[in-house]
Amino acid sequence: MMDKDKFERLNFLSEKALQNNATNDELKEFNKLHKEWTEPQEFNLFGDYIQEH
Repeated sequence: MMDKDKFERLNFLSEKALQNNATNDELKEFNKLHKEWTEPQEFNLFGDYIQEH
């Protein structure tokens, strides 16, 4: 599940991408966050738990 900070970062990076000001690293981060945001919740229920253990 995406938390507030990640969502705000996704919004910030999307604005930079739209203005063609994003670096390659920022575009990679945007793609990662966008994938996390669009991932169906049922596949993400235990994602944080699995990554921690």
